[in-house]
Amino acid sequence: MSHPLPPLSLTDTQSPTPSPQNASAIVVVDAAVQNYQSFLASSLMNLQVYRLNAQEDGIAQLQALLSRYQHLSSIHLICQGAPGQMQLGTTRVCEANLWAYADDFRKWRGWLTDNAKISIYGCDLAANRVGKAFVSWLGLLTGACVRAQSALLT
Repeated sequence: MSHPLPPLSLTDTQSPTPSPQNASAIVVVDAAVQNYQSFLASSLMNLQVYRLNAQEDGIAQLQALLSRYQHLSSIHLICQGAPGQMQLGTTRVCEANLWAYADDFRKWRGWLTDNAKISIYGCDLAANRVGKAFVSWLGLLTGACVRAQSALLT
């Protein structure tokens, strides 16, 4: 079952999920990530799952998605990347351009709870000093507790 949700498309989940306006947690998967279903089945079951369009700006897609929600307590972001950078759709976000997206990330505060968490999986974003600083800056901009986990997607 796939429902179009421009510019994102809803992917299959294991069970019924709450409507976007009522959900407290969502999962966003970058289109470049393969084999993410097994990861979802074990760790993020029963959450609303969205997949980014590989041909569009990932930050713009996230803005459009998050604007549909109020009071999100958790965002689980599954993407590819490397130390100090992550790929979202056609957008590579890294230390060099993070501040170009600062206003976009600050807007997330309006859709998140005061104690919200953003978990980033599947890439080595925080594997070095630059990456750890990137994660800290992302937390500062969004107002959320941001954690990057290099969980392997099998």
